[in-house]
Amino acid sequence: MNLTHLSLATMMAVLVAPATAQIIITDATTTGTARAPLEQRLDAIFDDPKWDSTWWGVVVQDLETSKIIYNRNAEKSFAPASNMKLYTTAAALSTLGADYKFETKIYATGTTDSQGMLHGDIIVVGSGDPSISGRYLDDKPTTAILAEWADAITSAGIKGITGRIIGDDDIFDDSPISSTWVADYLQEWYAAENSGLAINENCWDVLLTPTHPKVTDLLITEYYTVDAGDIKVVPNDDRETSAPAEEEARLSIDAVLERRDRNRISLSGTIEADSAPVKEWGSIHNGTLFTVTLLKEELERKWSLRSGNRLLFENKGLQAVDIDDLDKQIAEYLKSNRGSLLHTHVSPPLSKILAIINKPSQNFYADMLLKGLGAEAHELGSFSNGEKVVKDMLTTAGVDSRSLNMSDGSGLSRYNRVEPRQTLALLNYMYHRPDFAVFEASLPIMGLDGTLRGRMKGTMAEGNVKAKTGTIGGVRALSGYMTANGRRLAFSMMANNYYTPTSAATEAQDQAVLEIMK
Repeated sequence: MNLTHLSLATMMAVLVAPATAQIIITDATTTGTARAPLEQRLDAIFDDPKWDSTWWGVVVQDLETSKIIYNRNAEKSFAPASNMKLYTTAAALSTLGADYKFETKIYATGTTDSQGMLHGDIIVVGSGDPSISGRYLDDKPTTAILAEWADAITSAGIKGITGRIIGDDDIFDDSPISSTWVADYLQEWYAAENSGLAINENCWDVLLTPTHPKVTDLLITEYYTVDAGDIKVVPNDDRETSAPAEEEARLSIDAVLERRDRNRISLSGTIEADSAPVKEWGSIHNGTLFTVTLLKEELERKWSLRSGNRLLFENKGLQAVDIDDLDKQIAEYLKSNRGSLLHTHVSPPLSKILAIINKPSQNFYADMLLKGLGAEAHELGSFSNGEKVVKDMLTTAGVDSRSLNMSDGSGLSRYNRVEPRQTLALLNYMYHRPDFAVFEASLPIMGLDGTLRGRMKGTMAEGNVKAKTGTIGGVRALSGYMTANGRRLAFSMMANNYYTPTSAATEAQDQAVLEIMK
């Protein structure tokens, strides 16, 4: 069967044919059942004996002709790792649009007397916005956002509160992580909890210097404590001073988050005596309470600076509360009686959020976005509701999604499953959409930025491949687009169950990319 002139719909029908069907895919330079030179070169890479225990799923398509030019196990099911983010971001772009923005609203209940005392509560209502953070926003650090919120409250004439600062996160369900995540991940920044109301990517942040060693909190808060007592300062090594920036810190740190003791972080490891200050971060528990605690502390600092503030004593009793910890009847009342709107925090447009997800492969943003899709379409943000939105998008694209499984939006779960042909069809669908430029711009560029910035420099692939990486133990994936000899191609490569170093799987993918581009 020659697929050279088949339409996308017909091509997909062939790809989803029963496993018993014999499908022979030919290169443009061949006819009939002859094996193409490209097939031989790629097979030589993936048939290497070191991959005897490994599943390779690879499929490549010419986007202009819809012709499949290579297919290896494209109908099999694979763990995709962070290739899962392609599904999350594509569904978000096609469902919400590039200009979509999250809105976090701050309300005041009750009344404010002539002295500026609010006899009521401040309620911060989350929208599932992952971006209330300065980590990727040059113009507005997290502390500046908190100051902006506090200024908005004070500008409303409020100088003190008799009630509480309440965080309403009920746009999401109460499962802050996927139940399928590996327990060892949970203290790490890349496995930060999701919450309907979140700040600073639900992470603690510190600067660590070798003096003592000293820990400096980047967020001034009592919500967590950081103990660096087990960090040892070691003599300087003999490394070249021209070492790459990421090596100059010469730091090895293990962080342990003890949730039983609220949020107590214990750091251990080594730091060299001449090391510059190094930023360390990791996950915290209960992002909603974290957010309103930071706001409470910012308000206390702001009000305490007011000269002659007779309300300072009352403010010291200010409480931050997660709405889930209130009496159920009170919580339900507050949901329908939020009071006066004081401030609306607006996120960057979705186009920027997609780039934060795909280029550095940011898990927290992806998981928040998948739940946000669920909330938008099904009134409650959950991974399962988000998965429904993704599958609806695939149905629109004419893709059979019955075998797709999304346990999260980031790919961190080992229970996620996709087929390379599904990923290819998704890439094809996005390529033919009018907002393709936004989707493509969110992807890492080979040799230039994101998770591909260090790969294939100086080769024909540099700047000509835009693709999403994916890596967890025993899983290495690369899927996206390339331009080769004037042709636009889409491809998906997934390796599962390998026992070589991951670098070997990366090298095999890079070799395959070069063969395809010849």
